[in-house]
Amino acid sequence: MKKIITLSIVFLLSFIVFCIIKLPVAVAIDLAKPYFPKQLEVGQSVGTIWQGQMMQVRYQGEQLNNVRWDVAGWALFTGKLNANVKFGDPRERSDISGYADVSFGLFNKQVKVTNGLVRSTVERAMQRIQLPLPVTAKGRVILELAEYTSGAPYCESLQGEIASPNIDVQGLNGWFNIGPLGGNLSCKSGDIAILIDPDNTLGLEADATLKANFDFKVSGYVKPDATLPKDVHDAVKFLGRPDNQGRYPLNF
Repeated sequence: MKKIITLSIVFLLSFIVFCIIKLPVAVAIDLAKPYFPKQLEVGQSVGTIWQGQMMQVRYQGEQLNNVRWDVAGWALFTGKLNANVKFGDPRERSDISGYADVSFGLFNKQVKVTNGLVRSTVERAMQRIQLPLPVTAKGRVILELAEYTSGAPYCESLQGEIASPNIDVQGLNGWFNIGPLGGNLSCKSGDIAILIDPDNTLGLEADATLKANFDFKVSGYVKPDATLPKDVHDAVKFLGRPDNQGRYPLNF
């Protein structure tokens, strides 16, 4: 009798483990939907909760396509959910694409990201920023995250770079190129800070900060290179009077 009970318990535990391992992600999403944020939309899903794929994930107007993940199940015993995440098609310019190693603390609810890369576009980034001058530009934006830890309002720690290797701007006489633009990312009192690399043809020296409630602020100077079109030099005059070094103030 004792042997039968023991075998029954082993069978039951094995069945439960098997069900968890093979749990379809579509079933898990249906169970979790009541807890999703209102603006989160999830498309067709295939695979399991441990290794699966979502065709689309949409949140606050942004959409990720072809989201894939691979979860390290054994990490759950340490109180963490570790996963390698990939999304988008890097050959498709309109896609937000990239990858990252993501860790979520089951007890402290903290998110950590390492070895992360995100590719987007200048156009998409400019839709989120209110510039002091009307500008139409295009190009790629590449965000590299060496390390990120979530905090209030945005981060506890952050180390990375953001760059656009080749930006084209539309002027009165057509499109022209201003070359690369980039900066280093860090975390200051929970805010995301960007220190712009001053080695650029715009002569842009600035500190940018993303504060709570997506309050984005930039403070610095701009002094366009003589090789840039007259359109650029005329436009910066609307920023105010230049200082004794010929730099125009930039505050927005």
